[in-house]
Amino acid sequence: MRNNNRKVIGKLSSRNMKKNRMRNLFAIGAICLTSLLFTAVFSMGIGMGQAFQEQTMMEVGGKFHAGLKNVTREQYEKITDNPLVKSSSYNIYVGIAENVKQRQAEIRVASGIEELDQSFSRLKEGRLPREKGELAADTLTLEALGIPAEIGEKVPLEFEFMGEKTEQEFTLCGWYQGNEIGHASELYVSQAYFEELSRGYTEQDFVEHYRETGEICGLTAGNIFFSDARNIEENVQKIIQDAGYVPEGQAEEGTDPDKVISYGVNWAYLTSRTENLDMGTVVLLAGAFLVILVTGYLIIYNIFQLSILKEIRFYGLLKTVGTTKRQLKKLVYRQVWKLSAVGIPLGLLLGFFAGQMLIPLLTSLSGYEGPAGIYFSPWIFVFGALFSLATVFISCRKPAKIAGKVSPVEALRYTDGTVKRRRKKKGLKGGRISRMALANLGRNKKKTAIVVLSVSLSMILLEIVMTAVGSFRMDQYLETRLTGDYMVGSVDFTRSSPMNMDYTIDENYLAGADSQTGILESGELWGDRGMKHTLTETGRQRYEALYQAGKMNTEYEDTKEQALEAIAGKGQIDEERYAYSDSLLPKLKAVEGTIDLGKFATGDYVLVQKFDRYSSENDSIYKPGDRLTLSYTTEESEEVFEYNENGEVVNWHYTNTEEKEYEVMAVIEPLPASMNMHAFSLNSLTVVVPLEDMKKSPNAIMFAKTYTVDEKDQPAFESYLENYTEQVNTSMGYLSKSSLEEDFSGMVNSMATVGYALCAVIGIIGILNYANSMLTGIISRKQELATMQSIGMTKGQIKKMLLWESGYYILISGLISVAFGSLGAYYLVSALNDVIMCFQYRYTALPFILMIPLCMVLGLGISLAAYRQTQKKSVVERLRESE
Repeated sequence: MRNNNRKVIGKLSSRNMKKNRMRNLFAIGAICLTSLLFTAVFSMGIGMGQAFQEQTMMEVGGKFHAGLKNVTREQYEKITDNPLVKSSSYNIYVGIAENVKQRQAEIRVASGIEELDQSFSRLKEGRLPREKGELAADTLTLEALGIPAEIGEKVPLEFEFMGEKTEQEFTLCGWYQGNEIGHASELYVSQAYFEELSRGYTEQDFVEHYRETGEICGLTAGNIFFSDARNIEENVQKIIQDAGYVPEGQAEEGTDPDKVISYGVNWAYLTSRTENLDMGTVVLLAGAFLVILVTGYLIIYNIFQLSILKEIRFYGLLKTVGTTKRQLKKLVYRQVWKLSAVGIPLGLLLGFFAGQMLIPLLTSLSGYEGPAGIYFSPWIFVFGALFSLATVFISCRKPAKIAGKVSPVEALRYTDGTVKRRRKKKGLKGGRISRMALANLGRNKKKTAIVVLSVSLSMILLEIVMTAVGSFRMDQYLETRLTGDYMVGSVDFTRSSPMNMDYTIDENYLAGADSQTGILESGELWGDRGMKHTLTETGRQRYEALYQAGKMNTEYEDTKEQALEAIAGKGQIDEERYAYSDSLLPKLKAVEGTIDLGKFATGDYVLVQKFDRYSSENDSIYKPGDRLTLSYTTEESEEVFEYNENGEVVNWHYTNTEEKEYEVMAVIEPLPASMNMHAFSLNSLTVVVPLEDMKKSPNAIMFAKTYTVDEKDQPAFESYLENYTEQVNTSMGYLSKSSLEEDFSGMVNSMATVGYALCAVIGIIGILNYANSMLTGIISRKQELATMQSIGMTKGQIKKMLLWESGYYILISGLISVAFGSLGAYYLVSALNDVIMCFQYRYTALPFILMIPLCMVLGLGISLAAYRQTQKKSVVERLRESE
């Protein structure tokens, strides 16, 4: 016969909660902090994913799932007339505005306002062009032309269409905010203007022109949305095939080029890239969750275990009156769920906002340049709540089991410790207070281990974070990003990664910089990335050996084919060519051979960069002493394109070049970022040639200039650079030592903020756990302490014993923290030496110097507070409570 006693259990649970207000506060705080940690991690993870997805979309140029490249209107309409296509839009390419020097400005015809909206070109004012002479432009292009963003302004454009130069003055009918992240600005003209411009041409003429020159004027780019972002590539291939065409990459030899459709997948969508998560990211996320699980488990488990042990007599008495094991467990769980109902929602809210506050810091570390904002997703709260509930449930299983299994007899005799009988110890040193305190720690080894672990964890984590923060090297960072005190160039150079590969430097900008006072030294940096190199027989053999050893990038089919052709002696490889002023050459470091500046000045030698810039091995196509021949373009040189069977440009070369033979002087380390153009060709040869030879080539360009300036003249010099780049020509930029130091400090401080925030939360959890353990432990032993007082132990001795116990806790925690924290920091942080630039492991003991005394003070204070709590009643009253 079963009784319906749910109401009784509920009433007991509620009254027990009212009796344990202090326990409730500790439990709510612990659950709240655990939920905060989980939610903050999900908030940062999902928020950063959305932020980077949005930035990538801006770089790609739209929100669409897939795009059709260089198709005719007929092809576009046939392909998009498919049930899989939810919506689509298109634009027609007209040309590039050649009079816009600071930025690539592409002139296009838009199918409608939805095309602009999906391309981050939403009009701030005005409308799309309708008449022949109307134009919609972005603020960046207008600023480059010196034209205000006002409707009715005249905008002159110069461009080439089908090989003919065109000049046209347009009237601004609409404008939108420019997107600096995108690789180009879009200028929109009307359909009526395009029809007039293209009169006399057919779409087949545009196709033939594209196959001959590589110019896509008159062709259509289609942007496609499916119902969702899953299986984008499979879907776009299917709609192309359904329309009777062949997707690029699946065309066999002899396929009609008019049937081959080039397409692209918007790789911004994370759902299409989840399989590409690198192992480092997975390990980092797994590590974060493990830390949260451990810290959350430790405190929640300890709080409820100590609470149950403190009230063990209460549960034993319930057992004597017939309460079942299942009912006792349910009594505990009802309290847990009620406390969770308060702690988890509070933690979810705090964690969401904490994560959103940290997103700008984290994204700035990764070079994110998109707009800031609140990134909301319901999954943040769903995952945060589920993981928090799971942690709470797992943490309370053991305490609930203890409550259900309690024996009435053991419960009545229980004090803080085991109920096992201990053997008697004999000694000559007597019952010293310190020895008694140490023995007390061994009475409940599990509780002692949990307290020590929770306190140690925060110190170990702080040691790892502070060691990592202190291991960033400012000097290495400056050496990597800067030569001299200032470097000037276009914004494509001063950015860490170029947008448009336009390294042209305004001559007036350079002339003004050269005329400034206080210049102690200057140096020129020249480059030419448009050359090809024919390997010598020795170079070809080494190149083949590198291929056979798997040291080449063969991920892309065209790159692999180029390498195989060069190995077979039938083709050339890409070449990256640099030259520097004599003052900059000492910054290059040889790994084979030596750099003799005197010999190099003769013009008969070159330096060769090692083949793989990311490898620790010094493989190279050429070795010191080898001879090689380099080609230089002349005024008579012409660029000739090579096409595949589908009419696509696959390679190029120059005619009428001049050749010069050199001897390889040395193999050098990868060029510092401050001395290259921030772009690299795969499987290429990188050489440093004499500056005078480089300057003779029409294709060579001075991409940067460096200045060392007298300290007293630096403010005036930087003021000139700042004024010119902000007021005169915004496509120019500069780097300065002071700004880079500020950027580096900001980056390190951002990392430190995130790390210290995590340490602070885990530290608070550790302190709460320690405080709760000490308070409940001492209070649960009040009968024992009363007994000790009754047989002659003084209050001072009891207080001294409790302080010794607290000191032992901190001492053991400190020793464990120093040992494991130092080892953990060494192995974890030093492993990043070759992963993170400008990073070198440096040991620091500061966390231990700060935290151990702080924990000692807190521990002694908590012990004194708990002692005072036990002394509120007389010895007799406390002894009677055990009867």
